[in-house]
Amino acid sequence: MIFACKKVQVLLLASLLGAVNFVYAQTDEQLPAEKTRKEQRAAKNRENWQKFKEKVSLNGWVDFQYAYNYQDLNDGKNDQSNVFQIRRARLDVKGNLTPKISFRLQGDLANTPKLIDAFAKVNFCKYIAVQAGQFKIPFSIENAYSPLNLEFADNAQVVSALSGYSDVTGISSYANGREMGVMLSGTLAEYTRNEEKIPILEYSIGVFGGNGINVKKDNMAKDVSGRLDFHPFLKDLVLSASAYLGTYTMQNADGRYGKRNRFAVGAEYKNKNLTIRSEYIWGTTGFYDTTLASLYYLETRGIYLTAGYWFHFGWGKNSSVQQKLRPVLRVDFYQKDIDAKRNSLYYSAGVDWWPEKHLRLQVNYVLKQQQQYKALGHSLVTMLSVKF
Repeated sequence: MIFACKKVQVLLLASLLGAVNFVYAQTDEQLPAEKTRKEQRAAKNRENWQKFKEKVSLNGWVDFQYAYNYQDLNDGKNDQSNVFQIRRARLDVKGNLTPKISFRLQGDLANTPKLIDAFAKVNFCKYIAVQAGQFKIPFSIENAYSPLNLEFADNAQVVSALSGYSDVTGISSYANGREMGVMLSGTLAEYTRNEEKIPILEYSIGVFGGNGINVKKDNMAKDVSGRLDFHPFLKDLVLSASAYLGTYTMQNADGRYGKRNRFAVGAEYKNKNLTIRSEYIWGTTGFYDTTLASLYYLETRGIYLTAGYWFHFGWGKNSSVQQKLRPVLRVDFYQKDIDAKRNSLYYSAGVDWWPEKHLRLQVNYVLKQQQQYKALGHSLVTMLSVKF
C-alpha cells in the first residue's frame, strides 16, 4: 500500500513538472510573437504620425515689442509714449487634406484673442482655384505679406489706412487686411525656362462681406476685390494692379452705407537677397456728418518705396547654423485727406536680423515730417519674434 501511494505521488509530481515545463515552453514561444506585435504597432503608429505631419502642420510665433514715440506739439508741449507689449501670439494650423484640397486655421492670442484665418481652398487646375472663408483680400502687394516676412515692424501708412489694418473708416473690425468671402485665383499664362514653369499672368478676384473679420452682419451690397499680377518674362519682377470696390455701415448714420473704394498699382523686384517694392494707393471713403446731416467723401492717397538686402553668414567657421541680416530703408508719403492737405512723410531705416531660423530681431527708426506739426517727430521700434 505504501509503495502504491509513493508511486502515485511520483506520478503526480511528474505530471506537475510536465505541466510547468509546458507552460514555460508556451510562454517562450509567445514572447517573441508578442514582442513582434508590439513592434508592429509601434511602427504603424510612427507611420501614421509621419503621414499626419505630412498633411498637417502646427506653427506659430510671438512678437514682443518695445516702442518709443516723441513729437513736439505746436503749443510748446510734447506727446510721447514708451510702451512694452505682446503684439502678436499666433497659432497657425494648415495642411493638405488631398493633393487638391488645403486648409488653414490661424488665431491670435495677444490682447483680445481672435480668429485671423479660417479657410479651405480647392485647386481644380493651374487656371482656377476656389477659396472660401476668412483670409487676406487680393489688394496691394504689401498686404499679402506675413508680419514675419515684412521688412519693417509696421506697414507703410497708406497700406495700413486703405488695406484694412488701421482703416481710415475707423471701424475696428477692419483688421489684418482680411475679409470673409469667396475668391477665385489662378495662372492665366506661363512659360518654361530650364524645365521650370514661370507664370506670366496671375489673377485673384473675390466677393466679400465688407464687414471685416469675425463679424456677422447683414450687408446686402457685397464688396468685390481683385488683383492682376504680370511677370514680364522675369520671375523676380512683378507689376501689379488691384482694386477694392465696396461699402460699409457708416458710424452714427442710422444704418446708411458709405462708399469704400480703393485702388493700387505697384511693382516689386525680389530675389534671394534683394527686395525693392513700391506702390501708389488711393481711395474714396464716404462719411456722414451728423452736424450737417449730410454725406461727404474723403479722398486719400499715398506712395511708398521700400528696399532691403539680405546678407547670409554662419556663426563661425564651418558652422551649420546660418544667420541672415538685412538692412532696410523706406520712404513713405501719405495724405489722409487730399483737400485738407495734412500730409505726412516718414523716413524709415532699420535692421532685420535672424540669428537662427527660430529667432528674429527688428530695430526700426522713423523720422516723421507731419504737416500739422512744426517740429519733426521720432519713433523707435524694437521687436523680438520667437517662431516655433
